[in-house]
Formats: sequence, C-alpha cells, structure tokens
Amino acid sequence: MSTTCICILNYNNGLKTTRCISGILGQTLQDYRMIIIDNDSTDDSLDVIQEFLGKEQVPFRFANPGDELTKKQPDQGEVLIVKSGRNGGYSYGNNTGIRLAKSLMMFSYLLIINNDVVLKENFLEETVKRYEQLRDSNGTAKIALGATELGEDGKVHHKGFHYLHLLSGITFASPFFPSFKYIVGSCLFTTIDAPLMDESFFLYFDDTQYSKILRRNAYILEDSPRSLFVHEVGGTSNKDLQGQIFKSLRRFYLLNYPFLLLLVVPWRLLLVICLRIKKKK
Repeated sequence: MSTTCICILNYNNGLKTTRCISGILGQTLQDYRMIIIDNDSTDDSLDVIQEFLGKEQVPFRFANPGDELTKKQPDQGEVLIVKSGRNGGYSYGNNTGIRLAKSLMMFSYLLIINNDVVLKENFLEETVKRYEQLRDSNGTAKIALGATELGEDGKVHHKGFHYLHLLSGITFASPFFPSFKYIVGSCLFTTIDAPLMDESFFLYFDDTQYSKILRRNAYILEDSPRSLFVHEVGGTSNKDLQGQIFKSLRRFYLLNYPFLLLLVVPWRLLLVICLRIKKKK
C-alpha cells in the first residue's frame, strides 16, 4: 500500500485542528503521515495541539521550513508540526506542506484538508481504493479527487465539486451554464507530484484557481462518492472578508477570463460597498 501525506493548515484555531487530527487517528487505513502547517498563529493553537497529542500519546516534533528536522522522514504515527513563519494564506501554507512532503520522498499520495474537517473512519481507505480504480481504468492519467462533504446534520452538501457561474461569479452546487467545475479545496486528494498552488490567492478562489492549475497539468478531476467527511459549520468565512472575496474573484477572472471582467467585477464591487455601508450603520 502506498503512503499518503495528510497536510492540515492551522491558523488561530487549535481546537478545531485537534478534532481534525482525532478523525485521522481513527482511520481504518493507517498508512499515512500527518504534517500540520501553522500559519504563524497568534493564539495558543500550538499549545492546544501539543497538549492534545501528548494526551493521545502521539509522537510529534516541531520544525521550521528548511530545518534539519524537516529532512528526516517521520516515523509511523509521528506528526510533523511546521511553523510556516508568516500568515501567507491558504495557498502559501499548503505549498509549505506540499514542498516538504515532496522533499521527504516517501509518499505516493497527498491529501489536503482544512482543519475544520473531520474524516469518517474509512475515508482514507475508500479514497485510495477509488484512486487506484480510476488509475487502472485510465492508464497513466493523473487524477485529483474531490470527496463527499456532509453537514453536521449528516446530509450531503456536495460531492466534491462546486460550479462557478462565469457570467455572475456566483458559486452553485450544480452546473449552471456557462460554469467552471472545480474541486472544493477543503478536502482534496491527489498524487504527491501534484503542482503547487498559486500563492497570489490569500483566501477564496484558491481552490478554483488550483483546479485550473491541475487541469493545465493534464490532471483529470474526479469524485470519490464513498469518501465522506464532515465540514464544521462556520469555517473561516464571515462578512468581514467580503473585500478579500472580491480581491480574489478579480484576480481569478484576470488570470483566466479577462474578457468577462467588465461584466462580473462591477456588481460584485457594488455588493462589497453595500455590505460595508450596512456594517457601519
């Protein structure tokens, strides 16, 4: 069986990260290593994570990118906690983990998950099985998988993909022509030789852009219906980040659909302005 590197990005929420870790520790398939990337948290996240791992008797070690400690392959069950050095956003933090995973030269697969995700106990087993089935049927094709997200009520929120409606910039759960289908970045499984993310995206549309990058690198985007995870309500989204959403949307369209900028950007900018006016009131 091929080893999977599981990358978890933490920023100022150690408690959610420990719940995420707990779901991984209970996996039916144990052929994995965990790398936790801390994006320069300003709270007690690292203390919370360290205390949790100690109580669970899980071996771990801290390191900084480029340290000698990052060059030693982690033992079975050992968790590597890497301090990224700055809060560079989703893509920067995940790239820190991806680069490290590649450099260790012991992994076949890569699983990128948000820290507010809890995997069902057979998640990894089902995902690796699905990947190998698709690889066998598609020959030498490179594949990236989206997984099935459940709400805390147990209902399916999506099957690994969202659809960006290109004429409005609004995301839908189902296709709405013309739209771009992309893997939801909260839980993404692929090969260890996958390309890096675009670090010009701090937050939002990072997974949309990464799906563009994967497709440009000849990856087939598929789903894994039996790979289930629960995404906690809340996450990192709130109204205070509307400006960041607009910035990332504008960046995405500039890179991929510049001819639609004049159609999509004005009304989204108006939305941001209205929300800010409402907040001031």
